[in-house]
Amino acid sequence: MSSSAQRDTERILPSERLIPRRQLLMIDAMAQAGGTTLPAMPPQDIAGLVGVSTKTVTRSTSFLQHTGLLRAEHRSWALTELGHELARLRIADTARARLLLRDHWQGRWFHTLALQQLSSGPMEDQKLASALAAGLPGPVERGLFLTEWMTYALLLDRDENQRFVLPVERDTPPRAPQSEQVTAFSVLDPLLTTPDEQIAALPDDDFIALMGAYRTVFAALTSQP
Repeated sequence: MSSSAQRDTERILPSERLIPRRQLLMIDAMAQAGGTTLPAMPPQDIAGLVGVSTKTVTRSTSFLQHTGLLRAEHRSWALTELGHELARLRIADTARARLLLRDHWQGRWFHTLALQQLSSGPMEDQKLASALAAGLPGPVERGLFLTEWMTYALLLDRDENQRFVLPVERDTPPRAPQSEQVTAFSVLDPLLTTPDEQIAALPDDDFIALMGAYRTVFAALTSQP
């Protein structure tokens, strides 16, 4: 079986040991350290670049290899062409970096499954994450981290209630309007009052940090009696 066919039959979730933002920073650090040669690096060297344990790196590589960003070479890992291009675009044009992942990840098992789940209507974070992770080992964070990766890659959209919905097709990178007048009205502002295009055009670090902050808010609100 070819490696691409094998990836299509496997179902691998992101590691719970490293949030998606740090996994992206790991890719950035490997690209910066390797230059244009894409050398294979042992996990302890990668760990030193990112400031995490070797075990954390090793556990994180499975999903990154599964999604075409890393390749294994003996007991080391190297960026693929896709991984290197992602790191380059994250410096030059973060919107296009996210579109790059969208174009390469469309049709993968997690994308297909998410579309099937969302075809009947919007879903909350926890419900979609549980559906994506059903039958797979590990804590719930692995499913939640997968939805964060998919949101970063523009494979998922959110409605006005911040539930996941079927995505809107985009052929060009999302751009923020030149001017938007918004009036704050609650603890959830500015997320609920900001156009989708403006949120999607945020730099990726800010975007993932914003999503994580509001996920915490929603979790706190839904836990109240």
